[in-house]
Amino acid sequence: MFKKKKRHGRKKHRRRSSARKSGSGINAIEQFVVEEIEIGGVPERLATGPKAKKPSPKRFPALKLTASWIGLWLLLFLASLFARTLWPVDETRVLAVAWEMWNSNALLVPFLNGDVYPHPPLMYWLIHLGWSVFGVNEWWPRLVPAAFFLFSLHVTARLARRLWPDSLDVSRYAPLVLLGMLFWAFYLTLALPDALLVFFSLLGLWAVLVMYRTHRRAWLLLGLALGLGMLASGLMILLYVLPVTLLAPLWIKEAPRPNWKHWYRDVSKAVLLGSVILASWLTPAMIKAGAPFASKLLADSIPGPTLGLFPSMPQWWGYLFLLPIVLLPWSVMPLLWMRLWHIRRQPVNAGMVFCMLWALPAIALLSLLDVKQPQWLLPILPAGALVVSYLFMDEALREHGLHKALAGMTLPIIVFGGALAILPELPRAAFLPDLLWDISPLVGIGIVAVGIALAWVPLRETRDRVRDIVVVGVLLVVFAILGVGSQFNNLYQVHGAAQYIADAQDRDHSIAHVGDYQGQFQFPGRLQKSLHVINLTEVQQWTAHYPDGLLITYSNEWQPPVTGAFKPAFESPYGDQILRVWEAGAVLASIP
Repeated sequence: MFKKKKRHGRKKHRRRSSARKSGSGINAIEQFVVEEIEIGGVPERLATGPKAKKPSPKRFPALKLTASWIGLWLLLFLASLFARTLWPVDETRVLAVAWEMWNSNALLVPFLNGDVYPHPPLMYWLIHLGWSVFGVNEWWPRLVPAAFFLFSLHVTARLARRLWPDSLDVSRYAPLVLLGMLFWAFYLTLALPDALLVFFSLLGLWAVLVMYRTHRRAWLLLGLALGLGMLASGLMILLYVLPVTLLAPLWIKEAPRPNWKHWYRDVSKAVLLGSVILASWLTPAMIKAGAPFASKLLADSIPGPTLGLFPSMPQWWGYLFLLPIVLLPWSVMPLLWMRLWHIRRQPVNAGMVFCMLWALPAIALLSLLDVKQPQWLLPILPAGALVVSYLFMDEALREHGLHKALAGMTLPIIVFGGALAILPELPRAAFLPDLLWDISPLVGIGIVAVGIALAWVPLRETRDRVRDIVVVGVLLVVFAILGVGSQFNNLYQVHGAAQYIADAQDRDHSIAHVGDYQGQFQFPGRLQKSLHVINLTEVQQWTAHYPDGLLITYSNEWQPPVTGAFKPAFESPYGDQILRVWEAGAVLASIP
């Protein structure tokens, strides 16, 4: 009898051990997946039995914060979608390329106005994916980048969770802090491909932190992020991901440290995988469009395309000037500077070093480029959000300087309003928008009054301050979009001009555009043909060759000599100028 029991016990032990062995790999994968997709602050293990149906009280703050930044994101997107149409020439250029690829069924190589457009295709492929389901529309191309900005907020929270695993509030508030940056909030309303670059940069950095924290070889995820990032925006992603990855010995100080031989070998494999992903598209595209297409694409991808929406700054110090602007309002909050001064002599933790090695080398490399534009700082803004969230929410710093009189936003608002009030009396600076000198001094005085009134408001706890500042900042951006959008369609009547051009093409009229053309009429008019792009010296020759054609000009550039009853066939507002369409025969007759 004892033998049977013993034998039975051995079999039971063998079944348990075998079950542990067979399930160990599955359990490890399951634990990894659950850990990476959970919302910050959700318990890692759920209780079993009837109590598991009730959510833990610790879960509600994280869910409320997640719902708040998703709601603010949705508010920004809907305000932009319903307040204005596409913004020439940047947004209309993106949709012009997508439309021409769609219309000609040429999905491999991007085209703009009939010519090969050396730009990576991922953004246009995603637009085509939505068009194949919902039909050709304007809202889907605007949803794609906004959705990637939303994904970036979530990945930012995951980065914070990896960098400061013992501070849940840092990861909970990091997306909110990032969304509170006015430049980030404004840019997510634009239909531009930079959002894809931001997301894949963050995904690559998250893969690096997975390699650091868990010692798993996540080079496959890193390589996928690099490859898709290069399909989205060329080689620019390497500026944001590789420096901090290669400088890992400077920020990984905690034991056990990685085997650096394996680390750099995995990084090399990830770069190789990313290059293979890029080459899998670039090789057939080069065969179809020619070798110059590949060389121009790689050369133009660093830097990325320049936008007409922002003025270019050639000065070497351009990013030192732009960085405080794109970090508003956090860059002018005294409480953050007080806490930075407080920890100046303390040992710097790995999370802070990681963020510095993420941002500073990227800024240094971008400063070597001839042209500086603020959108190229977008992939490093999450680093600033992580630092700000850490300074706000770390337990050791949460109460420092909180109740000091100058810790709030009163002083920055008063200084900003005073600067606006006296700016019209100062000499104009070429690198600042002319709009600042056209604002009435009463606007600045009103802002000063708001700052003085704010000084009488009772001081609040850190979490409440962050939420208030983010909500006010997002609402300011929403009101600005609604205010500009109410005048935008009248200011840029692109759709009317595009429809006129489309009707003329249907009547077989040849149409020429005098000066640089960025495809602003291709998508609004659903044009089936390309426009002739000519310069001033070619006007007479073109009009002589196409006497029944049409000529597009702008009031602040070349205009045909107007005499007698000679008037344009069509005209409409186009920003601060007038777009005019002339009959070629009349233009030819008016030229001496």
